[in-house]
Amino acid sequence: MKQTQLSALEIAHGSSRRFAAIARYYRNFYKELERSGLDPYRMTKLGAWATSRAAHVFFFFKTIELANCKLFLDLGSGDGIVSCIAGIFTRSLGIEIDVDLCSIARNASCDLRLDTRVNFICGDYLDHKIDQADCLYLYPDKPFDRLAKKLSKWKGTILIYGPHLPPQDFEPVRTLRCGKEQMVLYVNSG
Repeated sequence: MKQTQLSALEIAHGSSRRFAAIARYYRNFYKELERSGLDPYRMTKLGAWATSRAAHVFFFFKTIELANCKLFLDLGSGDGIVSCIAGIFTRSLGIEIDVDLCSIARNASCDLRLDTRVNFICGDYLDHKIDQADCLYLYPDKPFDRLAKKLSKWKGTILIYGPHLPPQDFEPVRTLRCGKEQMVLYVNSG
């Protein structure tokens, strides 16, 4: 019994250490953006990109026990911070339309030595077989009817960051809050 508890403590400490490295890496990246006169948000061909709060994302993923997921897909992964944090817990794949953001994410994954667990594809996530994943993550900036149609028979979990734009035909099963942020877990109600 003590050996199992020790292993759980070691695992928790390891994930906290890896998270601290990711948070530090992105904090430095955002400071560099600021020094360069660039904002940590912009429009891409398909929508808006903005930074995510690393501590909140880590809290949400730890709370929902993301390690039980086999493949996590970050739809519109931006700079890769969410995909990298998910990589602490499971295999993670980010899909991003913006070539520059995709390059930033790939570099982060390599620099953080997560590239065996975290990968990125540059493209439109609607052009990929996203139903292969058992967990999808999205911070929506507009309704996603085309995505809902694509997932009409899919049986995984969708994680929606933020309080807006809930997916139609999906049922909310859990709402998490961290500070002023929220994430809702949805499953297919069909």
